[in-house]
Amino acid sequence: MAVDWLIVSCYAAALVPLGLLLVNRSVDLPPAAWNAVAFVLLIVPATVWLAGWEGSTRAASPGKRLLRLTVVAPGRARLGWRRGLARNGLKIALPWELGHTAAFLVSDPTASRSLVAMGLAYGVISCLLAAVYVASLFVGTGRAPYDRAIRTIVSWAP
Repeated sequence: MAVDWLIVSCYAAALVPLGLLLVNRSVDLPPAAWNAVAFVLLIVPATVWLAGWEGSTRAASPGKRLLRLTVVAPGRARLGWRRGLARNGLKIALPWELGHTAAFLVSDPTASRSLVAMGLAYGVISCLLAAVYVASLFVGTGRAPYDRAIRTIVSWAP
């Protein structure tokens, strides 16, 4: 996963000049709109990129390929695009967007107390999801909740 996130981090770093350009041009958007921009420019591409790798015939992201792992459906069937997108939606997009939403709500000086409380709750949920995902790798069969939900298996490449 570290290899995959290094690549995603390079993509995110490449977006920094665009963000600075928008801020320097005084693009005045409410926090919810900035959150939507971040979702469209960062979270969606990262999720789709990983889903594309896992849903392809290679059945693995660059990091998984390095470790000779694949992501397959039951019976070692190819994952496919939809299942790959669903898997990465739960694994990547959901906790990441909850974290972004939390950050934008909590940092908004115009947000009401109830919105700030909602932001704090989203932040806690995001962190709990990440903790459950990591802990699940060391308990029982080692399958993460998103793998159980989407019925996928990470296994050694043949």
